[in-house]
Amino acid sequence: MGSSRLLMLYGVLSLMAVVSSSMGTNNEYEYAAAGSAPSPSGGAADGNRKVTEIVDKVCKKTSNYKNCVDTLYSDPRTTDADRYTLAYVSFGLAYANAVQTRDRIADELLLHKNDSDSRHEILQNLRICERDYNKAVKFLESALNDLNSETFFTLPSYANHTARLADDCQAHYPTFTSASLNSICQICTLVIASLYSGGASP
Repeated sequence: MGSSRLLMLYGVLSLMAVVSSSMGTNNEYEYAAAGSAPSPSGGAADGNRKVTEIVDKVCKKTSNYKNCVDTLYSDPRTTDADRYTLAYVSFGLAYANAVQTRDRIADELLLHKNDSDSRHEILQNLRICERDYNKAVKFLESALNDLNSETFFTLPSYANHTARLADDCQAHYPTFTSASLNSICQICTLVIASLYSGGASP
């Protein structure tokens, strides 16, 4: 296994630990919704944190600037990341989020399977969510593999498919909301767009 592959796996595992520690009492992976004004220099001040130019440019294009900044800076690599590393960060965050939700779905499904009073409709909808998130995790694994081989053109499609799968699950079982994964997928597509527009350097 090459060194870049090992670094990728280390980064994903670290992100999964961050996601796990960030889960609240309802096991949601959500971020603050307050905005943050960009600074005239092209970066931005987010509390006491100086946001890099590339993060600032990406997050300005999202629907929630502060949410985007908080999400990306949950990975310590973001502080010194170029566009290529930021792509690893964003897809790694999406992967970690999808795995956490998939595991929660499995727990919920097991709980209802063992409950004789659970309605057939509940089990059916949970199985749809199980299918959706299994597919989402596979898409994101493929995205990380493609990043490792510097194959970028497939990545927006993986992010978009993942977001649609999360929406489909929420439509069938609203407990598993799609908002956090969708916001990360939006970041993924914007980071990949920046790779095409500016190369791998900030």
